[in-house]
Amino acid sequence: MTADDSQLSHKERQLGELRTDIETTREKLAQTLDAIEDRLNVPKQAKQVLGRARESFDRISTDNPVVLYAAAGVIAVAAVGGLVVWRLVRR
Repeated sequence: MTADDSQLSHKERQLGELRTDIETTREKLAQTLDAIEDRLNVPKQAKQVLGRARESFDRISTDNPVVLYAAAGVIAVAAVGGLVVWRLVRR
């Protein structure tokens, strides 16, 4: 084995490491770009929020429907109260 052979294997190892680093960097960049795209995609974000709200609503209506009815009653009372105050202020 000559000195050139040992240098070649060292250079090959360095090239292998560089290729590995490049592939790792590409994968990280792709993940970062995907995350940015997800955050900037407003319709997708809205669908996710709506999906979570539906899951919460379904869980509450299944586990404890009384809470659901109470919340609906509070919302109805607040809406009617708001309308009454609005009408009084407009007079």
